[in-house]
Parts: sequence; C-alpha cells; structure tokens
Amino acid sequence: MEEIEADRSFNNHVSDALRKLLPGASSFEIGRRLGWYVAARLTKPKLVVETGVDHGLGACVLCAALLRNAAEGSPGQYLGLDIRPEAGQLLTPPYSHVGQIVYGDSLTSLAALEGPIDLFINDSDHSIEYEAKEYEAIKDRISPRAIILGDNSHCSPALAEFSERNQRRFFFFKEEPARHWYPGAGIGFSL
Repeated sequence: MEEIEADRSFNNHVSDALRKLLPGASSFEIGRRLGWYVAARLTKPKLVVETGVDHGLGACVLCAALLRNAAEGSPGQYLGLDIRPEAGQLLTPPYSHVGQIVYGDSLTSLAALEGPIDLFINDSDHSIEYEAKEYEAIKDRISPRAIILGDNSHCSPALAEFSERNQRRFFFFKEEPARHWYPGAGIGFSL
C-alpha cells in the first residue's frame, strides 16, 4: 500500500493533471482505489477492465500497478469503459502506455470483449439493475482466477448475489476515512 502512496511520479502526475482539469484542486486522495491497486499488484492481471472511468484517477492507479508489474516481468493492459467522451482526462503518458479508454455503453463494450478478464472493476451506473447486468455480461469473459471488484457494494447487493449464484466467494472491505466528513464506502471482492 505504501508503494503507490510514496510514488512521486504518480502523485505528481495526478496532482498536475487535476490542477489543470479542476482549477483550485489542491490535493487528492486515492481512497478505496488503494484496494484496487493492491489487487492488481498481488494478482498480476493480464487484462484489467474498469467500467465508469470519470476523470481517470482509478485508471491511473490501476495503470501504475500494471507498469510496476511489467517492470517485474508480468505485463498487463488496462481497458476503461465510459459512456462520456470526456472521461479519462488523467490517463495520459506514461499510464496510457498500458491503458486505453473505450467510449460507449459499457454493456455493449463488454459484449464485444473477448477476454479473458483477470480483474474487473464495476464503477459505472450505480443502479443495482445495471450493475447486475455488467456482472452477467462478463460472466463468460473472466479467467478462472479473476477477481471482480464492486465499488458500490456498500449499498448494493448485486455483487454478493452474483457471487452466490456463481459459486464465488464474496468479501467486503469497508473504507474508513480519517478526519473527513464522508463516512466512507467500500469494495466488494468476488473471488
């Protein structure tokens, strides 16, 4: 965990890009994306897919993990899916060397993927129904060792229910921000 937090190149990249994108932004927090980073570093995925990119902080976090993995002999690629054509502004070199964004509806984009997906992160439309549809869309596109992360699991049962139906184990990690008004959310892990 300390690896990404101490990564000056990563922190400078995101800070500089955020200041250009959001004038007045003085700092950023990785938050629960730290769990995404750890999952990517520990499992060394060949293909990471994230739905719902927004500005691209999570994309950069995941690509930072993939760059470190590649330096250790385990290369991988990141694919971000977002319906908004302005999404992913932070995903620029060097992080874009291992990642790209596809614009369009995530369900359509997922249907076109051949896989296998080793790490999947749902962070798009936060309705329970849409989230469940994304899990069903990847069911036959994930590798046997795939990890599925649900960024909405603190208020949605979709990943837990998908895990139960598909004989996968489900774990929940609660985010607890220090000295912040936000009570935190969490990450669902399906293994």
